[in-house]
Amino acid sequence: MNQITRVNGLFEVIRTKPSPLSAPASRLILVCRGGRLFGADSEGRVCMGRLLPQRVHHMRLSAIRGTYEIPLRRIRTRNPSIRVPIFGDVDPFARSQNTTISVGGKTIDIEITYLGPLPP
Repeated sequence: MNQITRVNGLFEVIRTKPSPLSAPASRLILVCRGGRLFGADSEGRVCMGRLLPQRVHHMRLSAIRGTYEIPLRRIRTRNPSIRVPIFGDVDPFARSQNTTISVGGKTIDIEITYLGPLPP
């Protein structure tokens, strides 16, 4: 069985260190299906990306690559949001883990928890 298809499911992502830009209780719900990631939070921010297996034999890490789309609420422009790159390494088979990812060039400490499988 392909390792990527075995990590399909619903995940919760929480910042472990609060910042002035996000409430400590804010969370992102993330869906992984076939290596594709999609998530959203209560503020309307959207995360899209891919889970890419790494070529490291002694570790079971995968790389997250994607974008985080942040809506601009106060500015009326043609493009009402900005996109920032996301990347980091995760263990896709861990029930819960703490890791550090980069969002727009800033490191963020997060906790990722597996919530359950997706419907077929």
